[in-house]
Amino acid sequence: MWEALIDRQEGFRLFSRDVLEKVRECKVLVVGCGGNGAVVDMLLRAGFTRFGLIDNDTVEDTNLNRLPFTVREIGMPKVDAWRAHLLSVNPEAVVQGWNRALCRFDAAWLRGVLRGEHWEADSDPVDLIFLGTTDVEANLLVGRIAAEERVRTIIGPASSGSWVVGTFVHGEGDVTMEGLGGFGTEGTALEDIDYQALRLKYVKALNYPGRADKLLPGVGAAMMKGELPARSCGIFVRMTNAAMAFEAVKNVAEMNGLPVDGTSVIRLPQVQIFNPYTGWSYYYDIQRQAVGIPDWRTNDIHWESWEGSPGIGRNAG
Repeated sequence: MWEALIDRQEGFRLFSRDVLEKVRECKVLVVGCGGNGAVVDMLLRAGFTRFGLIDNDTVEDTNLNRLPFTVREIGMPKVDAWRAHLLSVNPEAVVQGWNRALCRFDAAWLRGVLRGEHWEADSDPVDLIFLGTTDVEANLLVGRIAAEERVRTIIGPASSGSWVVGTFVHGEGDVTMEGLGGFGTEGTALEDIDYQALRLKYVKALNYPGRADKLLPGVGAAMMKGELPARSCGIFVRMTNAAMAFEAVKNVAEMNGLPVDGTSVIRLPQVQIFNPYTGWSYYYDIQRQAVGIPDWRTNDIHWESWEGSPGIGRNAG
């Protein structure tokens, strides 16, 4: 089945047989199997075959707008529903699920998972992580352990109404999640961090130019107060899933010394953004608070500082 799935991809730049063979070998861990976690479907269809899934939630009727399930899966643990779905597309895939939430006390367990422990039939270390949870505690845990273990981590906030993606490369001197967010927690034990106090800093770090403009008045404030759950539209979720999956292929090529043909890995603190409302594409450097406007004719990027300018993410007309 793998050959059938990748058959029509060959011929696009980056999707060479050499890259796709490495994609097939790549072992991924997806933390959070909701909207962002739906990247696993894109990954499977792009040729990835080795998956670990962590989530403690069940499928609900409101999930069906963005997850490839039906009413038959309502009430099932998401990791079980995803495993059945992935194997229905490619029975040759290897899918390990853990029906659990991650918290501050799970550092040793997660470190073991990344090193290949706790897997039933696959003891190789994890190659890529996909962060698909909005829980601050779980995000910070994954960010810290991934940085310590030097495992590349791909993010893409699927609730943002845009194509958004970036990679924590976790090489020597690269930015970490805690450093990027300015949390000031790097020297504090995970068990001793006040995660509730970090929530506003965490949200601010993800508040790239143009994000708030996609919500109707009052919606963002209601979500922040807990009066509304996060908005999540299947159209936007699939855009971000595609961005994350494409970013994964780029990372696989780069990690294996193969040409990243015609593109490049988006290294955090930069993220790549496409706004479907306006059709604008741009970059945002979270640390410098600068917007990068690409020129497709020259491949140059023009950077400008951003202080809430109305030119990004609003209707210029």
